[in-house]
Parts: sequence; structure tokens; C-alpha cells
Amino acid sequence: MNELYKKSGQIAAPAVGDIIILIVGIGVSVLVLIFVGSLGGQTFQLVEADIDEITNESIRNSIRNSAVAGFSALEQTGEFLPLIVLAVVITLVLGLILSFTVVGAGGFGGGGSVL
Repeated sequence: MNELYKKSGQIAAPAVGDIIILIVGIGVSVLVLIFVGSLGGQTFQLVEADIDEITNESIRNSIRNSAVAGFSALEQTGEFLPLIVLAVVITLVLGLILSFTVVGAGGFGGGGSVL
């Protein structure tokens, strides 16, 4: 009878992949907040003269209020970014600890034979 391949030891690839995903995710979120804010401000400056030319005052005020609300929402999201990063890091650390616990018990990540 042929012996099947055995898997033993600990597999580190999922942990490395999680850390890479964490770094890329945080980087992308910071870049999005920076570029959306700066490009949105630049766009508003470019169209501000066109907004001022609108004759209907209620529509003009509505457009200005919408822009101000959008920028305040972006600012509020930027204030919560450290909390979001902390939650992701805690989730990653707990996932790593639990995966090492399961691996050490002969569960999902290795240790046992595949027969």
C-alpha cells in the first residue's frame, strides 16, 4: 500500500498573507482619505464660480450645503481611521493566536497526518 503524503509542522503562509493584507488595506485607506479630500477641495474651488452664478438661491444654498456636508463626513471618517486600524490589528492578532492554538492542538494547520 502506498503511503500518502503527510503534512506536519506549522504553516506560516496565512499569517504572512494576513499581515500583507493589513498593510495594503491601511495604506489604501489612508491614500483614499488624502486624495478624496484634496481632489474634492480642488474640484470645489474650480466649480465655485459656477455655483455662484446660479440664480436660484435655494438651489445654490443646497449645493453649497451638500459640499460642506460631504467634507465634514470625510473629516469624521478620517478621525475614526485610527480606531478602524486598531480593530483590524486586534482581529489579526487574535486570529493569529487562535490559529496557533488550533495548530498546536493538531487541528487545522498541520501536525496530524493526512490519511
